[in-house]
Amino acid sequence: MEYLSHDVNRRVFVKGIGFITVGLLMGTLGGCEELAAAIRNRPTRRRLRTGSAAVDADIATYRQAVQLMKALPGSDPRSWTAQAAIHGSGAGFNFCQHGTQHFFDWHRAYLFYFEKICQKLTGNASFGLPYWNWNQNAAINPAFLDATSALFLARTRITMAGNNAVSTATLDGMLSDTNFFTFQQQVEGTPHNSVHGFIGATMGTGASALDPVFWTHHCMVDYMWAKWNIDLENDNTSDPTWANTPNQHFVDANGTVAEMTAGITTILPLLSYQYESSAVGSSPATLTIVKKREFQQLETRIRKGADIRFDIRQRVRIAEKAAVSIARPITRETTLSAADFAAIIKGNAAARRVFLTIGFARLPVASDYAVRVFIHLPGASRSTAIDDPHYAGSFAFFGTSAAEGSAAAVGEHTHQPRFLVSITETLRRLTSRDELKETAPFSVQLVAVPFGDNFEAPETQLLLEDIDIITTPVIVRSAK
Repeated sequence: MEYLSHDVNRRVFVKGIGFITVGLLMGTLGGCEELAAAIRNRPTRRRLRTGSAAVDADIATYRQAVQLMKALPGSDPRSWTAQAAIHGSGAGFNFCQHGTQHFFDWHRAYLFYFEKICQKLTGNASFGLPYWNWNQNAAINPAFLDATSALFLARTRITMAGNNAVSTATLDGMLSDTNFFTFQQQVEGTPHNSVHGFIGATMGTGASALDPVFWTHHCMVDYMWAKWNIDLENDNTSDPTWANTPNQHFVDANGTVAEMTAGITTILPLLSYQYESSAVGSSPATLTIVKKREFQQLETRIRKGADIRFDIRQRVRIAEKAAVSIARPITRETTLSAADFAAIIKGNAAARRVFLTIGFARLPVASDYAVRVFIHLPGASRSTAIDDPHYAGSFAFFGTSAAEGSAAAVGEHTHQPRFLVSITETLRRLTSRDELKETAPFSVQLVAVPFGDNFEAPETQLLLEDIDIITTPVIVRSAK
């Protein structure tokens, strides 16, 4: 294989990233042929479902790994509680990257090292973490509902059925976004956060990694990134500042401190594990690449990336700092009209898209609800259906702020929630229906909708930081 260096340390050279030890990705290998075979036979992360002997075997290995991790002393950094604490605790988040440009890559590295620990403890080097495709299988796999199993934990809900955040329409809109940064931010704020909050209990807190479902949920988030990047042929950013950022606070299979740069994570699905393909929204399952030339072409594209940035071409602030109640819809008038976005609305949106960005000062005291976004519908309420033409999208909070006087999280990452909702198609739809006039300003509505019948804390006040309307470029893959 052309990227294998023949120095004494047997290192893999990845263009734009540098040297990576083969041991990091594949374990100790002999030579080029062994490396090629290991890549070809790398562990498969399968979609959780019933009726598959291969999936049942993966679940059995996962259950064994969880049991063994729980049996380790708390002082062992590979123990169940120690691994969960990397992410966070009941007091808040520790080292996980939320609301940053490293949401995808930090969690991919987290999963990688966790999977290696599972393999080492069970003696099953071919084990791949299964993933919960909540778009295709809304319910949590029955293996996680057995109260006698190490995979069990009490949860508020055991299915995502009825939650629009994981619907085909919602995911299709995100998967069509070709900008790495805006795609990542939408995935985090909508399906990722919503699954955490909707399943609830421990899954809705900083300590969510204590729930075995957490790891299958994040495998699905990672699979969405892999599908977008590999199957749908979108490019990650080639920005060296992003690529060289280290993801830290992990340990390897032996409990030794480990870290991994963001750039290295982009090639893990090609060298360290592979996903059993499945449909996500309207994007179908795809055939596995088996030809060497196709694999090399794919690897070249992924490790190269493209000149992609979160480049804001226009920003208009429509709301400043304010305390707002979740009990009442929030309406903000804008000074903008359809005419301000005529080139985008009347064209094919091939150059730019319009987003609403919503920032809050801190997490709320409860996160048992989603926030729906409507355009130019002053009467929007909890009862307004999501098939209303004014509906643009939704987002959810993940985690809660620490109670006053309680201990703070021990980590270094301050979670300041900021959300991104695409409003391009809604503006186009309303314009075509003549519900947005060419020169008349339009308004924006935010409506909090509880996951259950009522809000857990209806008196919750959200500290709104700002609401902006921005335009950013659509990124088409640069010439290779």
